[in-house]
Amino acid sequence: MNLKVRILFTLLVFALVAARASDKGNLVFTDTIHDFGDITVTGGAVTCQFEFVNASDSTIHILGALVSCNCTTVDYPRCGIEPGQGGVVRVTYDPVGRPVGPFNRTVLLQVSGDRRRLLLRFYGNALAPELPLERPDFMGRQ
Repeated sequence: MNLKVRILFTLLVFALVAARASDKGNLVFTDTIHDFGDITVTGGAVTCQFEFVNASDSTIHILGALVSCNCTTVDYPRCGIEPGQGGVVRVTYDPVGRPVGPFNRTVLLQVSGDRRRLLLRFYGNALAPELPLERPDFMGRQ
């Protein structure tokens, strides 16, 4: 390898390590996407959980959550999350009154010590309620 390439590569590695070390907001999620699959619009609200661990060396606070739709609610820890401690963000989607078909929603978490927002996403397919196979005959006939 040429000397210039070695020096450039070494500087790049140091820059990446320094940037990673200075990142104070570091919640690590086991998964950031959830598939609800097929749900019925009259079946009521559905909930998923996003588990995380504080992988930083300082206490982290979740400052707030922004949702992409009023059909979504978020429950997250309101107290500080100590280094090495885990937690859960619960996201509930209520399909009642929403259109039938695919849905794709997001939750943005604002975390202390991190200017970036953490993105959680869920999706699925809202189905119309099933109609009964036999309709009653109001004239008394079968």
